[in-house]
Amino acid sequence: MVRSRVLLFSLLGIIMVAGCAGKGERIVILIPGTGAGERMASTTVNGPRIAVLPFDDQRANQAHLGMRSHLWGGTSYFDLPSGTVPKAAAQALVDYLNRQGRKASLARTVGSEGADVTLTGTIHDLSIDATSGVMHTDLAAKNTMKFQIANHADESVVRERVSGSGSDQVFWFEPTDAQRLTDELFEKTFQKLVGDLRVEGRTIRLK
Repeated sequence: MVRSRVLLFSLLGIIMVAGCAGKGERIVILIPGTGAGERMASTTVNGPRIAVLPFDDQRANQAHLGMRSHLWGGTSYFDLPSGTVPKAAAQALVDYLNRQGRKASLARTVGSEGADVTLTGTIHDLSIDATSGVMHTDLAAKNTMKFQIANHADESVVRERVSGSGSDQVFWFEPTDAQRLTDELFEKTFQKLVGDLRVEGRTIRLK
């Protein structure tokens, strides 16, 4: 009986520590994440040269990427270690396109670096959140982005809107859980974008 009580109090102590530890801390999230960087790049380069400009950030809350709500109250925040979300998101798309065998680069101005196509994006929604409960943490991530593709050969413009979401539940929260969900969210978003497009010579069109 005594042993059972000790185990019970020990378990409650662990839960309380897990719920309280780290309140107010800054939890680093990378865009693009470490998972994306480890993927093998494609050796095939074809189609138009694509210049990607830093995205326009129109999120309602631009202070953080998201927040973690702790079990016994209090919050911590998900943030980039450095740089800005618009530039990091654009670089994530550049990396994705290059892995898909396209020739993409991060640019500063329209038509720079001899590009055939200039791609701009607007972030309307992007959040990564975690809510801790008794013996579990629920994670949710979502984004909504608009893309505009300007073909310089014929001055045509393609517009596309893409939304994505993801969720997970873990027993013991680790920052890597939020990072993995973020990586998957961006990967799915860019897959949807590229899946709606087709290449015609040096231009990009909607399918």
